[in-house]
Amino acid sequence: MEATFKTSMTCGGCLNKVRPLLDSEPTITHWEADLDDPRKLVRTTLTDDGSTSCVVSVFHEAGFDAVPIDNDDAVADINTSNDKPAFTLSTYKPLFLVVTYVIGGALLFEARQDTWEWTRVMSNFMGFFFIGFAFFKLLNIEKFADAFSTYDVIAKRSRAYALSYPWIEVGLGLLFVTQIWLFAANLVTAVIMSVGLVGVIAAVRKKQAIQCACLGTAFNLPMSTVTIIENGVMIVMAVGMLFA
Repeated sequence: MEATFKTSMTCGGCLNKVRPLLDSEPTITHWEADLDDPRKLVRTTLTDDGSTSCVVSVFHEAGFDAVPIDNDDAVADINTSNDKPAFTLSTYKPLFLVVTYVIGGALLFEARQDTWEWTRVMSNFMGFFFIGFAFFKLLNIEKFADAFSTYDVIAKRSRAYALSYPWIEVGLGLLFVTQIWLFAANLVTAVIMSVGLVGVIAAVRKKQAIQCACLGTAFNLPMSTVTIIENGVMIVMAVGMLFA
């Protein structure tokens, strides 16, 4: 018997939690996940004594919801989902709003100064950027670490690094805003953003359906070239300030 489920998963990290439970369930002979679909579908093949309620229980055990849906509806939506553009402004609206607030805050802060200094503007931008983005990560640091570990080359190997990353951002943000140890702050920023960029580029090139964790898991932002641009801009600014 084949059964398809709409799930509450959001990223590859969620799938990694469910995977061992699905693999070990004897009534499930085969399963596959489609995280590209907005409904995060999971298609299963069950034994004669298997049931949809059993699959739902597996997802509940992993901390997620699963709702059986009609297989014909799931298949019919495949073609329409492939026609959807990979990039839409509405998808990245939360990211654009946060960046706009960060830019506005940096410019307003500089407008109150006696003289205009672009290096100070960039420093404040980076400070507000790190502090603001860390806030969203800290809303649910465990889920952030799960999502971050699906693509970051260091977080894949170190859970401690994934959990500490938001606090690293907070520390860097405070250094930039207070103008303390700027050389060290820019150097660390260039290094960690470059390392992060490696994982982001690899994920985008493989067209992996994973969640970008730049704003934690508060928003379901897909990994794309937008993430590459975000990391790249921060690297360029950090390196530029090192030589300023």
